[in-house]
Amino acid sequence: MLTVLNRQRITVGVLSNDMPFSCPFWDDERNEKLENFDDTYTVTIPAEHEMAEHIHEGNYILFEDEQAKLRLFRIYEAENGLNMQGRYIKATAENAFIYDLNATIISNKVLTDIRADMALEYILQQTGWSIGKREFVGQIRTIEFADNITAQAGLQQVISEYKAEIDAYVESFGGQIINYKFDLVDERGNNTAKRFEYARDIQGLKRITTDKTMYTALIPLGKDGLTIKSVNDGLNYIYDDEANWLYNDGREYLKGVITKDTITNAQALKDWALLELEKVNHPLSTYEVDVILLAEMLGYEPHQVTLGDTVRVVDLDMDITLSARIIEKTTSFSDPSKNKVVLGDYIELENVTPLAIWELQAQIEEAKKQIEETKTWKVELFSTSGSTFKNNVGTTQLIARVYDGKTNITNSIERGDFIWEKINNDGTHDLVWEDAQIGVGNVVNISGEDVFINATIRCSVNQGSEASILMINEGQGYLFAELPREFPAGVEVNLSVMQCAQIDVQNGYIYWSQEYYGSKKSKVGGQQSYNIYRTTLDGTFVDMMWVLGGGHGTMFGVDTSSGEAHIWSYYVTPLPQAEKAIAMFKYVPFKEQFYDDSMAFKLEAPDGFRVTYDQTSDYVVMSPGVSNLTINVCKKSDLFAGRIAPLYTFRTKDCGFTTTLYTLQGLHVMFPYAYLSAGGNFTGADKNQLWCWDMVSNSLVYHHVFQQKYYPAQGSTNECEGAYPFLDANGKRMMQLNLGQGDGGKRYNRIYVMPEERMMDDDN
Repeated sequence: MLTVLNRQRITVGVLSNDMPFSCPFWDDERNEKLENFDDTYTVTIPAEHEMAEHIHEGNYILFEDEQAKLRLFRIYEAENGLNMQGRYIKATAENAFIYDLNATIISNKVLTDIRADMALEYILQQTGWSIGKREFVGQIRTIEFADNITAQAGLQQVISEYKAEIDAYVESFGGQIINYKFDLVDERGNNTAKRFEYARDIQGLKRITTDKTMYTALIPLGKDGLTIKSVNDGLNYIYDDEANWLYNDGREYLKGVITKDTITNAQALKDWALLELEKVNHPLSTYEVDVILLAEMLGYEPHQVTLGDTVRVVDLDMDITLSARIIEKTTSFSDPSKNKVVLGDYIELENVTPLAIWELQAQIEEAKKQIEETKTWKVELFSTSGSTFKNNVGTTQLIARVYDGKTNITNSIERGDFIWEKINNDGTHDLVWEDAQIGVGNVVNISGEDVFINATIRCSVNQGSEASILMINEGQGYLFAELPREFPAGVEVNLSVMQCAQIDVQNGYIYWSQEYYGSKKSKVGGQQSYNIYRTTLDGTFVDMMWVLGGGHGTMFGVDTSSGEAHIWSYYVTPLPQAEKAIAMFKYVPFKEQFYDDSMAFKLEAPDGFRVTYDQTSDYVVMSPGVSNLTINVCKKSDLFAGRIAPLYTFRTKDCGFTTTLYTLQGLHVMFPYAYLSAGGNFTGADKNQLWCWDMVSNSLVYHHVFQQKYYPAQGSTNECEGAYPFLDANGKRMMQLNLGQGDGGKRYNRIYVMPEERMMDDDN
């Protein structure tokens, strides 16, 4: 059904092919594009119908789309015509936000060091539109708007400079439009399980590879001939030596010139150029895929795809599997056979055998291969801070790595099988020191005092022990706690999905978070905020607090090293500065926590760091980035001194994770292992799964896909909300899977736990 509104945006009638006595319509098409966010709609009706008098320029058409969002279109052209079927009126319309923003002029303005949402708020202030959902996109930067440009031009500038995407819609109540909204997001759409297959959805597919547009160096130019010399060691270009050797045999750089007149800051110009170089530093493979939504038209699929969704394109004959985004979509209510999509942003994927590779036996067999023929093992030592101590003061870590030939097998060795020795200058062993290192694994801490008498420290491996494989045993998992959905009188109720949960076994609590949408957000200017709840280990509510301006709670850390519970968290400093920061504050029941001096620690940061805490090592875990996501381990003492100096870094792309394919859910560390969890469900391409990475040996320990059979389904949502290791009351390693289930407004937040244990290889 289409609703027709007059110039004052008041309903005057409907168009429907299902309702009796309503005005019919045909040849309707909505065409929406990611590029510039163009959104148009055309529809034809009989000219003889009484509704025809309302189908003219300046009036509006309103409908609900496949996302259950209301879309408002302004008619800008009406064609009266005659054909074999009789007289007709064909209306052509565009999304109302385009008209409203083109009708608004903004003045020259330089906004210094601001976020994307703050820039968007400036250009929307006279348009009647406001920001709905807002994500932290791009980087804080300075942006300048030219004088007397339209708000629409300003919008295009914001989404271009911050690499953001928008989604415009309206909200209604009682038949009247009450809100005009923009969602500001990093990427529209979802990473879906939808597959487009040749001979079903795909009509044709071509792959074309060329290096004509490849460059290994770029010369960027900004406004008024701005260069990057002042921030680039005097060079006016950036380069990629690795790409130059790989694709250009190390010859003189292949240089190109790129220009962006809107950039007035040299560092911003360099940052932009680095992003552009990543796009052109290799031969470009492009794909032409002709797709229709045949599966949807015939009812093969239970859901529709939406603009921005990431999908898979499969052609088994050409042995091609692609990840692609829907960059354009055409939808017709009157004739679904016209529904089609255009795909872009292709990434070619490796074809793999599904399902079987994730079975437990396959994991064991693969690990067995890595630990065979132990007679060839070699142990190497290195120090994280060198070997020189001034005045016998200082500390370092010695790390042992074990190789089978050229293969690093450190993570396959039991902690107790590393044998550390300290031999004094007179040839005697320091037995006290050696006893203290039993069971510590492949990393020991030494001080200047340990070696000031020229002691020798060495490590060997007990090759006679049974080899083992660290992995999750889902078969022994169980429901640990169901988090409360009902709260005591007077406690503000939040029925959204949990974002993170941390188990504090020693003190008998679970700490868990939900994004907060209530009235207290107004105290921080509407900045993203979250609740932390504290329950007993069986899920009984104890108390809560509000973290205002602390993001949406996707990660936090619980630090009880002082004897009291403190929370480590991402934060944003108060408006108008709104700088990114990290903070530690005491957990105080029912407190409204602001970014202020009541915090135990706070530090402005150069990036938006997700923050958590490893109770076993007293390391702070910080994770910046999205497309180039990393996990960093830092000392508290460094942070307290104002230094962000990671001891270890794990680049998540090294284990095969990418936000293009998977939905990031959680990051954690139980040193030396880093944990990365992702997923949207137990089925589809974006499965609930977990990677475990050894940060010392820089190698994958295991990759585990959670199996649906162990978790009773509940509603349409069964989404991993993080998977984190912890130690139970007996010191045994356990893995918790935080599972968000149910439907909107009726969520079930559950924590399942299972052993993370070493499986013995009896054949070794």
